[in-house]
Amino acid sequence: MARVIPGVEIQVIKEIVPQQLNPSGVVGMIGTTEKGQVLKPVHVGNYREFTEMFGSGAEYTITNEAKNAFLNGVFEVVVVPIAGKGAEKAKIKLKDQSGADTLLLIAQGAGASGNRISFSVEAGSVENTVSVVITDGSAFEAFENAVMDPKGENYLVEAINKKSGLITAEDLNSKSKAPANNPALLEGALAGGKDGVVSKDDFEKALEKLEGEPDVDMVLACGIADSEIHALIEAHCQNMSLDAKNRIGIGTVGVDEGLEDICNRTTTLASDRFILVAPAGNAGAVAGLIGKLNYYESPTFKPLSGISKIDVAYTPSELGKLLTAGILPLEAQRGRGIVVVKGITTSKEQISVQRIADRSVRGVKNISDLFIGTLNNEANRIALNAKITEFLMQMEREGSIVPSTDGIEPAFIIDVYSSQSDFAQGIVRIDMAVRPVRAIDYIYATILVEA
Repeated sequence: MARVIPGVEIQVIKEIVPQQLNPSGVVGMIGTTEKGQVLKPVHVGNYREFTEMFGSGAEYTITNEAKNAFLNGVFEVVVVPIAGKGAEKAKIKLKDQSGADTLLLIAQGAGASGNRISFSVEAGSVENTVSVVITDGSAFEAFENAVMDPKGENYLVEAINKKSGLITAEDLNSKSKAPANNPALLEGALAGGKDGVVSKDDFEKALEKLEGEPDVDMVLACGIADSEIHALIEAHCQNMSLDAKNRIGIGTVGVDEGLEDICNRTTTLASDRFILVAPAGNAGAVAGLIGKLNYYESPTFKPLSGISKIDVAYTPSELGKLLTAGILPLEAQRGRGIVVVKGITTSKEQISVQRIADRSVRGVKNISDLFIGTLNNEANRIALNAKITEFLMQMEREGSIVPSTDGIEPAFIIDVYSSQSDFAQGIVRIDMAVRPVRAIDYIYATILVEA
């Protein structure tokens, strides 16, 4: 506020503009990869970028799922590699010209894939230097005219650790003086890499890392049919949704699992926040399809790309049993290809209905956050109501929420209020009801804004 002349004041009120919502269609994938740092979430936007960073070995669980997800148009994948208990990184010690240990090369990723990394040490084009070439068969890295002197202009350990995507290096502090401590000229391969046994603990640690990734709205357990791990992911999605970081988990049934066992899975895991895909091996494709669709579009009867066949062809009666149990089944249909028979969660809720509800809650929280500390008067509560109404009207224009067919009940109902006891505690309540397209009735939510 600034006084210009006596008796005249100017008050500037800044328009509150909500931040853009995080994009929908971002899948967090947990599983094994050929390379890459364990338990470090990495965002990738296409399959080529994925293979450059994590390799293309088909025996690793994330690789196939990520490929199918990208073939089906997923927006983005957040990769969280896990190695499993007992996993070892491949490594090798290099000796200097006097036979003393001078350099340790270590594969970045744990597992047997590190044993495929080979190296060669050759004389550099500059006197008293060496050139080191590293390859895993697809990527090649060269570190030319390097020395083992930390004060040198091209210190080999520093160059590798800064630039390599395959290995890390450690200086073993040879007693030989430079340049005699440079690695001796030879060729070889890293060894000792060992795959680990993936456990529930590995998934728990990976899910903790995904808690810090606000863009993720789907979580996929790659290649895992374990019911305990599925329950762990569902619990993670429920907990994240308490803070409006709404997520849906996706899992697959077992390769040789019978129909009765599949149907019994949802007896203990019936949730709006988990999808179980049958038959096995297609969860990544389903995640990619959902990620490509607008949040209000249903995956029902939508075709999957990149899949030429499914391992199990369910009969119509078997499909009925799967749907009754809350399983999302796939079917090969003439003229359509391989399609999602019905896009449902394990509670039999339609996926699109749940995503619409999640979108509305995220949007209302996004707006409400900007009003924290300003809601101690009626005018600002009215302003909050107006901003939320504007957001929900936009959802109605998109066709994601709709009024009743007779036009009596609106697409949404909103109420912003604070009782006397709430006001004393700095609490404002937002009661919201939205009617998603394809839903039978309203979905209700109450959001508390605390100053």
